Order: sequence, then structure tokens, then C-alpha cells
Amino acid sequence: MFNKGTVVRINIVKLPRYHYNKKETKRGKKGECHMDDIKNVVRIEKTRVIKDYSVGIYARVSTNSKEQLDSLANQISGLTRLASAHRTWFVADIFIDVGTAKTGSTREEFNRMIRECENGHIDIVLTKSISRFGRDTVETLEAVRKIKDAGKRIIFERDKIDTETVDSELLLSMIEVCEQTENEWRSENIRIGLKQRAANGTSGLYDRPCYGYYKDKNGMLAIDEKTAEVVRNIFDWYLEGASAVGIKKQLESKQIKSPKGKDTWSKHTIESILTNMKYTGDVAIADSGDSGNRYKLGNHHTGIISKEKFEAVQIERAMRSNMERTEEGWKRRSTKYSSKRKK
Repeated sequence: MFNKGTVVRINIVKLPRYHYNKKETKRGKKGECHMDDIKNVVRIEKTRVIKDYSVGIYARVSTNSKEQLDSLANQISGLTRLASAHRTWFVADIFIDVGTAKTGSTREEFNRMIRECENGHIDIVLTKSISRFGRDTVETLEAVRKIKDAGKRIIFERDKIDTETVDSELLLSMIEVCEQTENEWRSENIRIGLKQRAANGTSGLYDRPCYGYYKDKNGMLAIDEKTAEVVRNIFDWYLEGASAVGIKKQLESKQIKSPKGKDTWSKHTIESILTNMKYTGDVAIADSGDSGNRYKLGNHHTGIISKEKFEAVQIERAMRSNMERTEEGWKRRSTKYSSKRKK
């Protein structure tokens, strides 16, 4: 009468039972029927089938840093709450990939998720966004096609996209738009993050070694005495009157290797050393934006030269410059600086 798997609802109803008189009595004449008492009768009604949908949650982060792992936990927590809000959904599996931002690397859990959909074990895939699901448009569309061909659906929670309600052409356009927006959002977040780390002194740029320094086992800047002596000589020679070109010649005549290990030095390298505040123990880094702001972290590490000597060099450089600022702007002076001291 019913198909296999049909859910039925059983209702208990009360119907009258009639008594048939075989002969004439006080209750009635022979052959008459009358209600004798009430009897419970079972009535069976056919109802619709209610299906439970198995949900697979996919989450991905690019690195195993603490911030990224916190993001991973937030992704899974939010998607689990989304699944629990639907009465007929239940979380059957969670797929997690860590440290797989590079295109071409193997994503074992991502591929296992696709297989589970193709094998009929997962009905709905929940993921945070298109950017978390695929690393590029081609990979995303290929995975979406496989899952849709298996008769399953994908819901991108933040992008508010459900593959069950959009066609392939519209989905492609939405994916491209979302990826562009995601890239802009990511770039802005990176810029803000760099700015915040620069402001609170935690930026890795503060610990970037330069000529005269190396990183110790704790990742801190430490003085390399052999090259630090060269740095001291460069500052001393400049204050003694040598020009950048003159210092370059002295270094090459002494057969001192450049920071890149070459036999020759460039004028630009000499000038970079003379203007690098890091040699005093202080570090200044530029704002990641185009505001022109700079962040200075004082006494970050041990200096190779004193702050007073560094300032003296900056004053000397300004005096030697053949540029001067006038009311009309910067103009070249008529005379050039000579490294020869007047007697």
C-alpha cells in the first residue's frame, strides 16, 4: 500500500459500534441497529517524507601562525552554527587544509571532500567564502562543477552564494567579482596589519639585518665585528673630509668586499650606510601606505656608532650638498663641494 521508506502518522479516533438485534427487545425491534458503546479505531494517513541532509564543512588557512589558526577556529565555529540552525541538517564531516595557499600544492582534505560528495556521503558543502574554497578561478570552477555533477550543493556563507539557486554562467561572474573584491580586501588588511605592527614595534622590518649586523639564535640583531669596523671607518672617513667616491676608492684599495661580496663598491652603497639610522641602535621604518609617515623605535639593538656621530654626518652631508632651498623651491648651487679642506 505504501512505498518503502514512507513515513506514516497514526491517529487514534473514536467511532461508534452498533449493536444488531436478533429479536425484538426493549432496546428496539428485531433487525434494528443501535449504538452500543464506543470503540477505539486506528486510522492510518500517508504523510510526506522528511530527509536529513549531511553537511560537510570546509575551512582553509594559508599558514599555521597563531592568527591564522584562530581564523580557522572561527571559520569552523561559524559554519557549525549555520548548519545547526537548520532542523534537517547535520554536520557529517569537517575538512581542514592548513598551509596550502600556493597554487599547485596538494590539498588532501579538499580532494577528500570532493570524493565524499561524489560517493554520496555529503549532501551540502558549507564554506566561508570563495577565496577560502579555491585558490584561483580555474580551481574553484572545476571543484564546483564536480560537486554539482554529483547532485550536491555548495554554500559560500560570506558571499551569500548557493550553487543550487544560480546557473553556471552567473556563478562564474560572481566568482570573478568576489575574487577581485577579496584580493582588494586582503591587500587592505595586509596594509593595515603592517601599519599596526610598525606602530606597536612588532614589525619584522625592525629586525631586518643590514651590513655590520647579523641575526642571533633568538632572531635579534647582533654586531658582526669584522664588518662593523668597516662601517665605523666609513663614518670616520666622511667626517675627516672624504667624499662618497673617495671612501669607495679607499675600500677597494684595501680589498674590502662590498655587502654583496663584490670587489667593487658603489657610491649608492656608501650613501646608504651613511644615512642608515640603524647603526645608532634606533630603527625607523616607513608607513606601508603613501602617507609619508615613518615609525621610529629607539634603542632597539646595540649601535655600531654613537647617535652624536650619526647626527654630525647628517649635518656634514647637508653642508656639502650643492642643492639649496629657496622661496622658488630647490635650486642647484653655482659651486660644487670639494672633499679637499680649505686651509
